[in-house]
Amino acid sequence: MFRIPIALGLAACSTLAAAQPYEHWSDNGAWQILVDPARGPACLAQKTFDDGTLVQLGAVPVQEGGFFAAYNPAWTDIKAGDEGTLTFDFGDERFAGEVVGQIHDGTPGGYAFFDNPAFLTEFAKRQEVTVSGEGGHRIRLDLTGTSKTIDAVLACQKAQPAPHLAK
Repeated sequence: MFRIPIALGLAACSTLAAAQPYEHWSDNGAWQILVDPARGPACLAQKTFDDGTLVQLGAVPVQEGGFFAAYNPAWTDIKAGDEGTLTFDFGDERFAGEVVGQIHDGTPGGYAFFDNPAFLTEFAKRQEVTVSGEGGHRIRLDLTGTSKTIDAVLACQKAQPAPHLAK
């Protein structure tokens, strides 16, 4: 199992908890490619799955990394600021990392920053992943088409002005 080195700052977490004025970049199947001007600008992919889970995956260029976030109205036991560990099981590869609870547009969930480039590569080349949290929440995500989605996020990011890196 690989660990995802995490550096979660409360300022970054509270920024995400509020509604974001994302700018639409493009669509890639069921995934929307968006730009978050407040984070770089940073590009992300966003998709709502059949169970109501909103997944976001993208870049955080001001911190030289990326993030995975998931929100679901049924996760009422998750509170903003809760800390825990997520496990990403791709079958033959596993990643684990710290997650912080947040509320996004009124929906509870969690946000994990990563600086391990292999993590994003796994999303791009896999067909599914099971994400498990310490609190018992478990979701299986169909990643069909995610390779093109990650390519679109990277193309979006390349088109953005260079960020001022956080020190």
